Amino acid sequence: MKILVLEDEDEKFEQVRAHVVEIMPEAIIQREKNWLDYSRAVANAKFDLILLDLIVPRSARDSALEDHHASLVETTRDYHSKSFSTPAIVLTRHSLNEGDFVHDLNLVDINVIPFNDHGKWREALKIKLLAAQPAKKFDVVIVCALEKEADAFEGLTDTWGPVTTISGLICREVRIGEYKTVIVRASRMGLVAAAVSAAFALDRFEPRLICMSGICGGVAGESEIYDLLVTQTCHQHDAGKWSTTGFKSEHYDVQLDVNVHNKLVEVASGKAMTNLQAGLDPGTSEVPSGRERVSCKIISDAITSSGSAVIAEGGKTSTLAVGQRKLTGFDMEVYSVYEAARHARSRTAVFAAKAVVDDGGKNKGDSFHRIGCLLSAKFVVAAIRAGTADVWEH
Repeated sequence: MKILVLEDEDEKFEQVRAHVVEIMPEAIIQREKNWLDYSRAVANAKFDLILLDLIVPRSARDSALEDHHASLVETTRDYHSKSFSTPAIVLTRHSLNEGDFVHDLNLVDINVIPFNDHGKWREALKIKLLAAQPAKKFDVVIVCALEKEADAFEGLTDTWGPVTTISGLICREVRIGEYKTVIVRASRMGLVAAAVSAAFALDRFEPRLICMSGICGGVAGESEIYDLLVTQTCHQHDAGKWSTTGFKSEHYDVQLDVNVHNKLVEVASGKAMTNLQAGLDPGTSEVPSGRERVSCKIISDAITSSGSAVIAEGGKTSTLAVGQRKLTGFDMEVYSVYEAARHARSRTAVFAAKAVVDDGGKNKGDSFHRIGCLLSAKFVVAAIRAGTADVWEH
């Protein structure tokens, strides 16, 4: 939040600054001490909130105090000013009971708050600060359906913020390289929750990239435990109609953008493959039956299928493959994230990378979840660092 403060008294400025920082620790405060410098500031920069006193010097060269209330509206609400629509608060110890002056200020979103030792100005300023807080924007949104999928990113990002609610979404702010990133955890598993979370995140955070990380099921013969599926084409397998003859599916699919796919192929062919398996430290139960060690391959052209129903029976995956030449895996959310990005107001890159933790056979259960979540998170971080958010800018 960027705040402009016009105040010549050091003691008063420090009280205001301390209160602002207490409420908004990340606030950027620019101070001006005279009317001329204030006029230049509001004209040349966009602020989120303006706090000012009207009894200040005219310029740095003239220390005599002057009352500038007569030119307040003309200066602050000049249409050529970059901050002409910014909410403003007059914090003053002086009386401004001059006819309809205060009423006229309210009409142009300039409020007057008496500054005194009683401290009532603090609560009034707090309300205004919270109301003027700009919506948070992020370069990248990472959507996860499970807490364990989101927690897998700890130690992989450059910063690691606390879990907090932003615009109604469960979030954790992080930084990955130069990219301001937020991890959004859906309220529950499934297509609906993923669609709501992805759509809200796209609308409220306006990212350049939205991606999904986590774990999924694999199709026997096409993928194995810990294989990383980067979805190139995703179908929705539970859309259709039930009748007396059974379930007849309706074919819906959404595809990855060619530029994004090419970038992910580059990532999969580079150091990501080498670094993916480093530091996993698997336990005995985390090594799949029939293997001596944990290994995985990145399938960068995976065809997957999403549906809100969990597939817990091995034979059911063959039903999903009907009409598909090569189905690689299935999950409960990717289709919704891809579809939400396709309908976003601004063009947004999208991809999903999920690790197989269930092959529908003897390797089944929760034993592979930790490493699966970590493999997926590692690839997603590598793809973000490689500049996947910028594929349309080059």
